[in-house]
Amino acid sequence: MLISYQSNNYLILNEYEKIFLKLKATSQLILIGEFYGDPDVALISDDETYCAVGGEGVIIYYLRDPFEEFSTNHKSSNQWKIWGRGTNEETMWVSEIDQIDSKHIRVELEDSETILLSIF
Repeated sequence: MLISYQSNNYLILNEYEKIFLKLKATSQLILIGEFYGDPDVALISDDETYCAVGGEGVIIYYLRDPFEEFSTNHKSSNQWKIWGRGTNEETMWVSEIDQIDSKHIRVELEDSETILLSIF
């Protein structure tokens, strides 16, 4: 597995088209997303309340109990939400993600379009 991003308490790891969160304190490994193609970018918020992973759209995963595993059967849950992926919306190919503040991230698409997303 490759390290995509890390903070004081978490690691974001990717293996092929899957992305995992590792809790450093317990070494627990949780599936937090699946992508068509490898995920390209990741971040963990400064306050460690969420992480965001991009490639085929964006998955925002909230860093809180119960650390529910990701499921492709649900577009969102109390643990995560998905933006810019198929079904009723056009797939967005993400090349960069930056934290703007505690409630927003900036997403840059491969065509250089920039979008501001709300985390909550």
